[in-house]
Amino acid sequence: MKKSIYIILIILMSSCGTQKSNVEEFQNDNVSVSSQNIIEPNLVYAFDYRETPTKINDIVHTVLRIKFDYKTKQAFGKAEITVKPHFYKTDSLWLDAKMFTIISVQIYSENSNKMLAFKYDNSIIKIKLDREYNKGEEYKVIIDYIANPEKITVGGSWAINDNKGLYFIDSDTENPQIWTQGETESNSAWFPTIDSPNQKMSQEFYITVKNEFKTLSNGNLVASLLNDDGTRTDYWKQDKKHAPYLAMIAVGRYEIIENYWRDLPVFVYAEQNDVEKAKAVCENTSKMIEFYSRILKYDYPWDKYSQIFVRNFVSGAMENTGATVLGSYLLNFNDEISRRENENTIAHELSHQWFGDLVTCESWANLPLNESFATYMEYAWIENQYGKLEAEKHLAEDRMSYDFESSYKNENLIRFHYKSRDDMFDTHSYQKGALILNMLRNEVGDEAFWESLNYYLKIHKFGTAEVHDLRIAFEEITGKDLNWFFNQWFLNKGIPKLDITFTYNEQTKKQEINIIQTQKNGTAPIYILPAKIAFWFGDKVEYRKIILDKSSQKFSFSFAQKPDLVIFDSDNCLLISKKTNLTKENYIVQLSQNTNYRDKTEAIKYLKIYIDENEVKNAFLKLLDNEFWEYKFLTLQILKPKKRDSIYNEYKSKVENIMKNDKNSRVKKLAQSIFEDLE
Repeated sequence: MKKSIYIILIILMSSCGTQKSNVEEFQNDNVSVSSQNIIEPNLVYAFDYRETPTKINDIVHTVLRIKFDYKTKQAFGKAEITVKPHFYKTDSLWLDAKMFTIISVQIYSENSNKMLAFKYDNSIIKIKLDREYNKGEEYKVIIDYIANPEKITVGGSWAINDNKGLYFIDSDTENPQIWTQGETESNSAWFPTIDSPNQKMSQEFYITVKNEFKTLSNGNLVASLLNDDGTRTDYWKQDKKHAPYLAMIAVGRYEIIENYWRDLPVFVYAEQNDVEKAKAVCENTSKMIEFYSRILKYDYPWDKYSQIFVRNFVSGAMENTGATVLGSYLLNFNDEISRRENENTIAHELSHQWFGDLVTCESWANLPLNESFATYMEYAWIENQYGKLEAEKHLAEDRMSYDFESSYKNENLIRFHYKSRDDMFDTHSYQKGALILNMLRNEVGDEAFWESLNYYLKIHKFGTAEVHDLRIAFEEITGKDLNWFFNQWFLNKGIPKLDITFTYNEQTKKQEINIIQTQKNGTAPIYILPAKIAFWFGDKVEYRKIILDKSSQKFSFSFAQKPDLVIFDSDNCLLISKKTNLTKENYIVQLSQNTNYRDKTEAIKYLKIYIDENEVKNAFLKLLDNEFWEYKFLTLQILKPKKRDSIYNEYKSKVENIMKNDKNSRVKKLAQSIFEDLE
């Protein structure tokens, strides 16, 4: 972990002529060689600045032959890596390789491979090539090695709690598993590569295992060859390019549940005892693929889609290209609600096949281009499959997650200053980013939102992107300058805090709204906030639009009578913290009318302290007829009338009806418990 300092270095170089590389001398096998250091551009370094990794060489293709020792928890590998200089000619190659035992390093030749000198520090292989290679000139390096993942002792993050890269689970039993976890830069613990998200490669993996085991990797299973020693070698090939951290292998005793989307294999790998649970949690996968393909107007881009459940996974799940790894905890559910909660992870990882795998963040500073989208696509799936209210409920839970973290952490969404790349895996990158995307969708409109994402995917397919690429895609489609939106939401920290006062002037017949942005200077900027305001008059509602762009603003609207309720941000899309002067009477209207999920639950929370008042009881009683299960569930928890209350008999009748007829198991169970107490 790098220490923070305020200014590290100012590098001054001449502005003309060819820049000379520094030379580092090192020894290997008693041969003295020299290696190019990476030349940094003219920069003023701020503390902990995390730039996009410089590309000296590009990984083009990796052929890997790998087998395993279950007892020692080692992997024996031979990697043939095709590389080319990115732009500048070079005579060296640096590869990430964590805690390897390096047997040999060679350069491929049609006549005879040549041994290469190298230096290795248990982290990076610094290879001296046989000559200088020019831009675009491919060469192939062959490395024989032993991977020792058990020697890696560094920890992980909130999202990924270990970084050994290659894992042997229950390896001393008859039912072992092997699986990998590459994000962020842990795949270099089991094969040598340039372990950076802005690299893209195709691959061929030859995986040798006991014949009774199944294997899984990226791409298609091209062939399986039985070996003389009773093992089997599976040949997996992926021609389409992806980032090295998305490569994977898994081995174990698995049943394969076969399904298809159109003609594309959509398989689920599960242990024998888990097959039925796996079918249930993954039952909508093909439907999800169709939905995402349709809404993005970009068909699923890979050769297959497989999902494999593994034991003791170090993360929730991982979106390896065409082969998602899922923690077996997702098989733990006891009703439809918890099954659907676990299904959200299926949706999240699947959507990464577009956002993260097809188009990859070019640096970990831009991680929200992967994770914010995957989190928001959960919302899109829920909205499509289960309705708007369920989607709003899910988004509200995202907001709660972000609110909790924001109480002790306040960061830019896209951030180039962090101590460890693992710090990027937080509710800012996931939940806050999803909430911001929901605002962006509301700002540009549904059609433009999805069309912009289609354009973004097409322009950057099988490549990488940074946040400005996303902005430019939206500007290209909408014709709008969206710098203001991206600057304040993606490139700044905090959220607006609004103090809102509603006042109706009987003399002028004007509804006045005074809004002050109270966020402290330095924690968040003064925001530009387009907002929609709803004015309720009985069962009727009128809307007005405003734009906040100052620390304090006053708006007035002419109405013949005082509104029963005024709701700021009636679209429920702004990521704000607000304080209003709404009264109990206002909240009763808010509870009773057809308002959105946020406003309804806000009213429930406010009014529950007045539950002994008749007007409030009657408002809650009506919620027992609402179609949305959570409103009924919350009401059953709050509303407890006594026999002397005028609503008691009606309440009892509604509880009995819910107990007998409601489709939601949790609501039915709670209603049954309450009804038994009533009896």
